[in-house]
Amino acid sequence: MLSQSQVNEVMACFGFSAMQEHKLGCLYEDKHQQVVVVDFWDTPPSDYHYVEYTSLQNRLMHQYQGIYRFFALSEHELHSQLENFLRLDLQHKVADMAIHTYGAHRNETHLDPTPPEFNFHTTFEEVFGSQYLYALRPEEVYIDLNGHRRYIDFVLHRSQGNIAIELNGERYHHPLLISQQKYLSQLYKQNSLVHDGLLVYRWSNRGMRDDFKFKEQLKDYFGDTSQFRATPYFKGKRQVSFELYAHQKDAIESISDKRSQGQNTFLTVLPTGTGKTEVFIEDFRRQLQQGATQHALAIVPTVNLKDQLVERVQQHLPLVEISTEIDTPLDLTIVTNAAVVRNYLHLPSQLFDYILVDEAHRAAATGLSKALEYFTPRTLLGLTATDERLDQKKLEDIFGHYHVDLTLQQAMEHGLVPPIRVFRLESNIDFSKVRFNGKDFVKSDLQKTIQIPSRDHLIADILQKYFVDGALQKQGIIFCVDVKHTERMAKALRLVGINAKSVHAKDRSAIDEYFAGEVQFLCACELLSEGWDAPQTSVVVMARPTMSKALYLQQLGRGTRLAPNKEALYVIDIIDNYGPALLQPWNLHNLFNIGHYRAFAEVGDYQHPVSQHELLVLDGLYEQERKIEPIDIFNFEQEFGDLFSEEQLARELFISTGTVRNWIKKQDITPTRSIPFGKNQLHYFSQQSIEGIRAEKNIKPRTEATRFDDFWEFLGKRDYTFSYKIIFLLAFHANCDENGEAQTEQIAKHYQAFYQRLFTEFGQCEKENNPLNRTEYLHDLKYLTRSIANNPFEKFERKRFFYQSKELSLTAMDSLLWDKLSKQDWAKIQDQMIQDGINYFQKLGITLSKTYFEF
Repeated sequence: MLSQSQVNEVMACFGFSAMQEHKLGCLYEDKHQQVVVVDFWDTPPSDYHYVEYTSLQNRLMHQYQGIYRFFALSEHELHSQLENFLRLDLQHKVADMAIHTYGAHRNETHLDPTPPEFNFHTTFEEVFGSQYLYALRPEEVYIDLNGHRRYIDFVLHRSQGNIAIELNGERYHHPLLISQQKYLSQLYKQNSLVHDGLLVYRWSNRGMRDDFKFKEQLKDYFGDTSQFRATPYFKGKRQVSFELYAHQKDAIESISDKRSQGQNTFLTVLPTGTGKTEVFIEDFRRQLQQGATQHALAIVPTVNLKDQLVERVQQHLPLVEISTEIDTPLDLTIVTNAAVVRNYLHLPSQLFDYILVDEAHRAAATGLSKALEYFTPRTLLGLTATDERLDQKKLEDIFGHYHVDLTLQQAMEHGLVPPIRVFRLESNIDFSKVRFNGKDFVKSDLQKTIQIPSRDHLIADILQKYFVDGALQKQGIIFCVDVKHTERMAKALRLVGINAKSVHAKDRSAIDEYFAGEVQFLCACELLSEGWDAPQTSVVVMARPTMSKALYLQQLGRGTRLAPNKEALYVIDIIDNYGPALLQPWNLHNLFNIGHYRAFAEVGDYQHPVSQHELLVLDGLYEQERKIEPIDIFNFEQEFGDLFSEEQLARELFISTGTVRNWIKKQDITPTRSIPFGKNQLHYFSQQSIEGIRAEKNIKPRTEATRFDDFWEFLGKRDYTFSYKIIFLLAFHANCDENGEAQTEQIAKHYQAFYQRLFTEFGQCEKENNPLNRTEYLHDLKYLTRSIANNPFEKFERKRFFYQSKELSLTAMDSLLWDKLSKQDWAKIQDQMIQDGINYFQKLGITLSKTYFEF
């Protein structure tokens, strides 16, 4: 690895000079103020935690709105990286590359998301709301600048530029723990994304466990939700004609005949050497003559095939204008797979009337399926040769789907998902004491409450009665609270003769049996909610109550794939007793805002005939008349979607939640809406009431943009009832790392040491009657830690200058404020705190020098 002086020499050749050092290397800047990071470390892994790496990465990415990062493994390697990303015309280079697979699509190899993916998804919903989840797309295919197919954990689609989110485990991504070649590959992917206009943010498990900071970072880095492209989408179905032909003429005439019958998607298989390209040229010529196409797109795997196709079209159709750049379409645009996969999202989905995919059997391997789902041409033609090993089902699946911007209800009514029939299974289990933490039910309470065998037996009995034998024999999934619940539920089903098994992160053995039809019901916990693709799933049982719309929709989505002989999806909502609480978990009726219920009734109005055969069978089995009954529904999103919770109000006013609750208790403020939940009340506030509270309490409008000035204003008041704020701030700065974080215990120890020294030397360390003047408190570190949290920390937290992560035992400065404070600012803060401390204690008759305040 290069030394810093060697790196400086290489960077000087590209016009960059050293700007700022960091633990793994240095930032460099050129005369155009472009900033890049170069890594050249001499640091043991124990001295550099991965969360430090991701925090710096994210901070720089946000600050510069895109930044390249390079690795100085050798002079040649660094020079090559700089040439690749700073000088070459990469857009044209990559468009001419063949795509090589790199890694695997998780959804094709795993049936559940990783815990970090699940946690990220749910936190995103909590911060931005469930209505914006559609802007967040998991496992997106990406072709890097070397032509390698990669996968991105999540892409946030925004109108002003997309964001790539990578959720990284330390063992597989920490640059000091992985091989140098693997780190180079990681950076190549990241730099390719930055080159293509995406911002790249990384989080580790440790970074996401710091709940407050993680949420603040999401808001800061992702921007305003008005920029999110959050349109729901489902897959429409194209009718695919898959035919093998012996001759070109047969293929051309067959395509023409089927087009006249309304078909528009054709998979054409011809023997090798019979001129399959001429099939496209002739069919395209006919479409041009008929005025049926203005812009056509031909997609080929390699540059050689692109050049060959250009030459042959020019021979046969000399008047056709040909483009080889995807962003400048003419009559016919001929490009490689790489160019399409990298650029399709930047083009209108209706741009091309006619799309040809040559060597169609390669579509899956090159990631073309997403592009083909995106475009909506009048004609989609796939060509391949019979000497290739063909997977007809896979090809039909790739060519047979396209995206439509519809809600779930609209997709259902258009026949893109099966009809959904609902059954409400009422239990008398008392859930009124289950707590609500503001985003979902407290899981530990759910686990205790759900441990009632009678509830499991109710579910087993209803499934045994309706879905085990005869025409209604179905496979399905029961979503449970936790692993123990899945095991109890599977046992209850087996007791009534249903072949059921538990499946969870540590035991997936039953999944293959389910696909093979050997297991009828799987009992799963929440991790199975993503990455599932079993179209035969016809029954979904919601045995896990949730206030998360995202989780409910994910679970529902496991059964919404169309399949042969699948008349409908049957959803069984378990309706428990929540006492007088208005707040109730999600179910199909509040999801679709339906105020009446009829057992196994269909949800929605359909634009096409829906088979009723299974309903006739259910009529014969159901013991009561299937009459329509009114029900009380509560749609939390509809009722409270525009209101602010207590925590959100505190954030808006930059005060603590304790202050808000105290005001409510004293009736100083009046919530817009309050709803009972168990023994408690949940309070919500409108934007209008927030402005009223701000005016009444004389609270100055404060935002992230004013945080820096607010902090200096706060310090400038020099408001010291006691000396706590002075010593806290000095102790924090003495212990914090480069990310503005410090171990809470270390702060408390320095805090304690300061006051103990004063007590030993002067017989007191604070004002008369202050508890710190009593040795039993002064020597109790736990007491001091609690005392710091109440005062002075709470004073800083209320202004959003600091926060604490109890899980990680961290005290941290707000990341926006930390980034804005320079070394000179901190020197100024220290000077003020020391002088203020000297002045404070002088009034108590205690004369101190600067050395007392040096930690």
